Amino acid sequence: MGVGLTSGTERSGRHLPRRDDPIGSLTGGLCERLRLRPTRGGSIRGAGRRVDALTFAATVERAAAGLSRRGLCLGDVVGVLAPVSPDRFTATYTVMAVGGRALPLSTESDPDTQCAVLAETDARLLLVSAELATTALELAERSRVRQVIAFGDALGTTPFEDLLQPSPDGNGYNPTRGLFDNGILGYDRTPEGILTTLYPHSDLMSRFTDLRGRLELTADDVVAVDERGDEPTRAALVALALWTGACVVCGSGSPAPEGRQVTVRCAPEPVRVAHPRAEGMC
Repeated sequence: MGVGLTSGTERSGRHLPRRDDPIGSLTGGLCERLRLRPTRGGSIRGAGRRVDALTFAATVERAAAGLSRRGLCLGDVVGVLAPVSPDRFTATYTVMAVGGRALPLSTESDPDTQCAVLAETDARLLLVSAELATTALELAERSRVRQVIAFGDALGTTPFEDLLQPSPDGNGYNPTRGLFDNGILGYDRTPEGILTTLYPHSDLMSRFTDLRGRLELTADDVVAVDERGDEPTRAALVALALWTGACVVCGSGSPAPEGRQVTVRCAPEPVRVAHPRAEGMC
């Protein structure tokens, strides 16, 4: 079902069904859903930034097409170095959308561990927030990473905006790419070395479905995520919030929108801490 779908900011999308579930990756089909239901969109905010859900989803699709044009192959591992923020989720979802495996590096891991896991997974590309660009370049020197793509301007890196350039041949994002062996890679340092674990799309969708049933999110919810909790659950929770039209606040100390309160936290397991008091702008 839906295997031939294509989408993107340049396509009308009128021929596409209104999907209620991700296809291929956690954000596959989200852009078209939000374009067809413009009043249902939420936002994701953190580190002084606010991005509406439609812009976020469209950016993921355009960046996924950009990575594809740059030769990213299905199943390739791409490192992500960023605090829990819109940048981290943009990078993680982009990699999965193009059929790759996202490797979010904990900012609390020491450089030796970060370098070891990049080497263990044979990562050749690293997506990084601007403030950690220097660290990323140092990791690249010590690993097989060939290119560092940064959100913002950072000397020695490729700007993330380069991925968003229009395709020369007019081809856009294809959500069926994500149907392959994508997912999120977790890691632990053990006495025997680095142990990596792949959480494939089937696992992420299982978490997505479970959270949808347990939390019963609505567009009036405000979902807070920070460094607590495991990466796959956090990624599934944020994706669910975006599909629902809820507001996401990222990082410790990030405030809820004015006049609203946090209703769901990932602390470390997702839990409802309050019910929305009233509708408000996200």
